[in-house]
Amino acid sequence: MADEVTFGSSGDLLVRKLIQARKERGLSLEEVSAETRIKKDHLEKIEAGNLTFLPAAYVYAFLKEYAQALDVNDVELIERCRDELSIPTDLRVKQENEGGEEERDSDKGERLSGMFGAVTGARDKTPVALLVGGAVLIVLVLFALSYFLFSGSSGNEQNVAQREPEPPVPAVEVQPEPAVEVQDSVVQADTSAMPAENNIPELAVKKEEWAKDVSFLPESSTSPYQKILIVRITNDLSWVKIIADDGDIVYPGGQFKAGEVLRYEAKRKFWVNIGRPPFVELYLNGEKVPPLSTRTIVLGEE
Repeated sequence: MADEVTFGSSGDLLVRKLIQARKERGLSLEEVSAETRIKKDHLEKIEAGNLTFLPAAYVYAFLKEYAQALDVNDVELIERCRDELSIPTDLRVKQENEGGEEERDSDKGERLSGMFGAVTGARDKTPVALLVGGAVLIVLVLFALSYFLFSGSSGNEQNVAQREPEPPVPAVEVQPEPAVEVQDSVVQADTSAMPAENNIPELAVKKEEWAKDVSFLPESSTSPYQKILIVRITNDLSWVKIIADDGDIVYPGGQFKAGEVLRYEAKRKFWVNIGRPPFVELYLNGEKVPPLSTRTIVLGEE
């Protein structure tokens, strides 16, 4: 069994605040689990200080959900925990990308200026002898080309003159082709399996009334979000919590009523937590996911 490991002072402080808030409210772990839809054993590991039992993105999502449920609104402390878990914010990712682009533009400018300087320097220092030598080389090349052209044409003329006439080809009598009996029955090629030009097969689910106005596929082939998850509540109500791409996107969880249809996007995969699996249907890029036997599943990239 792996030893329980904490990841820093901010994590310890946040865990202590969560435990204190839960006890002040007189709530048990079972009650918190029922409210947040986080498994009890996950809550036990968090309160024990073991924050490495799942990937950092999932643990961070559970910490935020736990804190929101107990009204622990210490934003600064939660952000410090995010830093310790090495989960970049959207602003940080944007700044890093902009910084990389500026550095690449700067390098490109230096390379272009260096190339321009080299060309102009060589132009200014070109000696007269080099120009004269180039002219002589061009004259020699032209002389050689003209020699080969004239010598080749004369050789061809001699070969033609010396070639003996070919004997005439005897005529061949063309025999009529035997008559082919044409059958009355006509065999037609089976084109049912051949897709029509520019025709995209319609998804089976689109035949259902509720799915006609739902987009089951990515917006385009160039979109970075090539995984589309559709969640449909079929009966009563259920809790739904979705995390995309190891925590890059944490969608807000909540309870949804029968008939509601939810759409989520991801680049690679989804972490899905469903409170009442029998009351929910899942569709990944238009294909129906088999009924869930557990409340938690990962869909998309293996």
